[in-house]
Amino acid sequence: MEIVKNIKVSTINIPLDDPVWLGSYSVNSREYCLVEVITNLDRIGVGLAFTRGGDLSTAILKNIAPFVIGEDVNNIEAIWEKAYIGNRLNGRQGLFMRALSLVDLALWDLKGKKANMPLYELLGGYKKSIPVLMAGGYYAPNKDITQLCQEYEEYVEHGYKQLKLMVGGASMEEDYERFVALRKFLPDDVSLAIDTNGSWTDLHETARWVNKAEKEGCYLSFIEEPLPPENKEGLSLLRNKIDTKIAMGEFIAGRWEFLDIMNRQVVDVVRADTTLCGGITEWKRIASLAAAHNLKLFPHYYASLHLNVALAFPNVEMIEVVSTKGKNSSFSLIAGENYTIQNGVATPKDLPGLGLTIDDELVKFYLTTEASFIS
Repeated sequence: MEIVKNIKVSTINIPLDDPVWLGSYSVNSREYCLVEVITNLDRIGVGLAFTRGGDLSTAILKNIAPFVIGEDVNNIEAIWEKAYIGNRLNGRQGLFMRALSLVDLALWDLKGKKANMPLYELLGGYKKSIPVLMAGGYYAPNKDITQLCQEYEEYVEHGYKQLKLMVGGASMEEDYERFVALRKFLPDDVSLAIDTNGSWTDLHETARWVNKAEKEGCYLSFIEEPLPPENKEGLSLLRNKIDTKIAMGEFIAGRWEFLDIMNRQVVDVVRADTTLCGGITEWKRIASLAAAHNLKLFPHYYASLHLNVALAFPNVEMIEVVSTKGKNSSFSLIAGENYTIQNGVATPKDLPGLGLTIDDELVKFYLTTEASFIS
């Protein structure tokens, strides 16, 4: 029997070339948590994601590891339930769920490696490729509309047909000018969404913004996180004021929270993130709920992670990438890319497990802390 003998957690901090504004806040570096689940046969499964400023290392080693060490690596569902129920007093959102998600990802990576199969095949292998949305338009000092359009022109030249613009870091009026100018600049066969990152809080102003744009012929493929996700009543009212699709889910965890927003009919595109929602184990449950509600999924960020679920489930419509310029998206610097993109479509490289290829030298260079829980 192959059992878990060690969990190693490393925190990595990679400075950005320039600060990046993500909606209403900026970041100067990208901090990641790397989890390695090591078995008695010295097989290693890995999980990697942003820390989002939380102490994931302590949460994993103190709250999750005791439920994992000594367990059969095949019993992922049982491990998940034990860790989840065993921490019922520690919260069902936020930091704890990020910690549980990362360990769960590492266990599924192990499962794929043990079978010598890409995880997407192990999960079902429904598709051989998946469309890709390019997210861009991040704020930068002195970046004007001309430069914004030049950025997106490059995306179109590379074959991307689905694009997204970050908003929320400027006034709503300035963001309106940015969106309308960009929408009019882009070809008609290229879709454009916006992402407020939950920074807009006035549902009436949000509704007016969207409806004004559409009356001007500047249609949005969707609006992402148009209000803070906890404002479910506001989202319900907004849903009745706009025709534009609402995408949300990157800030919430657990199938019951997703079931709630589905039942309230405030979401059209489900943005479940395996690094927060509860890992692959919980993501599968959320995908089934979405299918029962006739909803599409669009996993949040982490293309190399989400390629696996995107190819395995029929109701996933695309994955998301972000330009690697300036190290804004440095995930691939640490873990490589398990896919190639041509004309806006991703095709897997057929690597075992999650398909991550960790750059150990880069991890050592940017390492800030390292700790283990050993049986």
